[in-house]
Amino acid sequence: MLKGKSIAKRAAVTLGATSLVTAAFLTTPANAVSDDKYGAAAICGSGYAPLDAITVLNSSTVYLSYNGAWDCVVTMHNSGTWGSPTPETSAWVGTTPNPPASQTDSGNYSYYAGPVKVYAPGQCIYWGGGDYWGHFSEGPNHCG
Repeated sequence: MLKGKSIAKRAAVTLGATSLVTAAFLTTPANAVSDDKYGAAAICGSGYAPLDAITVLNSSTVYLSYNGAWDCVVTMHNSGTWGSPTPETSAWVGTTPNPPASQTDSGNYSYYAGPVKVYAPGQCIYWGGGDYWGHFSEGPNHCG
């Protein structure tokens, strides 16, 4: 977890991080994006930077990225399980009221679930995901 999360959230989108995300996205095929924080941010789209990540039982990692207004969650299988369909792979993200919103993606995926996104500038979010071997949820956090 990052310390000073509200500061980190506001400062998450920087030119350097955007360049790394763009490079990861442009140099890797969509079905084999690197299982790291920059690959997950690239799946979210242009302008997203890594914000947080939680590893679930060494089988997958749930990544949270942010672009200054939208939070995005992707659950990626760790490299040892890539290409093998894994049941119950999921990613979800939701906001606290103002207004409440949420997005979920789950299924039998070989590489990743998501991206799921919510518009949440200045709001706390709830987020999580996982796979057959385990799930986690967190929040409210990343406020501000």
